[in-house]
Amino acid sequence: MFVQGIFGQKLEDTVRYEKRYGNRLAPMLVEQCVDFIRQRGLKEEGLFRLPGQANLVKELQDAFDCGEKPSFDSNTDVHTVASLLKLYLRELPEPVIPYAKYEDFLSCAKLLSKEEEA
Repeated sequence: MFVQGIFGQKLEDTVRYEKRYGNRLAPMLVEQCVDFIRQRGLKEEGLFRLPGQANLVKELQDAFDCGEKPSFDSNTDVHTVASLLKLYLRELPEPVIPYAKYEDFLSCAKLLSKEEEA
C-alpha cells in the first residue's frame, strides 16, 4: 500500500498512511506548509514565484520522506516552505483534482457560480 517517502505518492495513500498520527484531510506536509504560509507569508512579495533555498528544500523533502515531522521556526524562509509545497504538488502522480473527478468538479463549480448569480 505505502512505499517509503511521501513525494511522488498518491494523495490518498499518504493520507491513509498518516492516519496513524490522527485524522486529517490532507498530508501533514501540506498542512504544515499552508499553516506556515498563512501565518508568515501572505504579504510576502513573489511568494510562489521566487524560489526558496534549494539545499533547505531538499533537506526538508528528505526529512518528510523519512517519516520525520520537521517543524518550521521563525528563521525558516517562507519562500523555502512555498517551494517545498510546490515540489510536493508537482511530484504527485496525479493532480490534486484527479482526472476521474475533473468533470464532476467542473459541474459543481458551475452550480456554485449559478447560485452566486441568483
